[in-house]
Amino acid sequence: ELHLDEEKPEGVENEAVEQVAFADRLLLNKIDLVSEADLFRIESRLKGINAFAPIMRTEKAQVSVDSVLNIKAFDLKKTLDMDPEFLNTDGEHEHDNSVSSISIIQPGNVDLELVQKWVGQLLQEKGAQIYRMKGVLSISNADDKFVYQAVH
Repeated sequence: ELHLDEEKPEGVENEAVEQVAFADRLLLNKIDLVSEADLFRIESRLKGINAFAPIMRTEKAQVSVDSVLNIKAFDLKKTLDMDPEFLNTDGEHEHDNSVSSISIIQPGNVDLELVQKWVGQLLQEKGAQIYRMKGVLSISNADDKFVYQAVH
């Protein structure tokens, strides 16, 4: 809830609220660490921001892959109903200056085990500061490339 309550300057988007508002699914993780009353309160807040996205309770991020991948959930009409200015690139949409992005480009294939170890360590050390991670991975010994996406 800390990120949802973060005060931003006039005209600057609260990135956490934006992520919830446009999510296709919401994963509420670490449910074993909070009370049922806390879960109810948090779920109510999330539904107030995005009534369309199902909320899936998880422990240790255990979730069925089929429930989050290839769900074909993006709906432009629904998005425009929520934000009529979504396609307007000339609007006054301003991101928080404290939010930045980085890009990593690595030629060739990557070792899946090393990537998982690195991402795990990154999330352990900097997880509270990361809103979203995404990319395309070319994994050693795999014929296909894989899309990676995570939202905090």
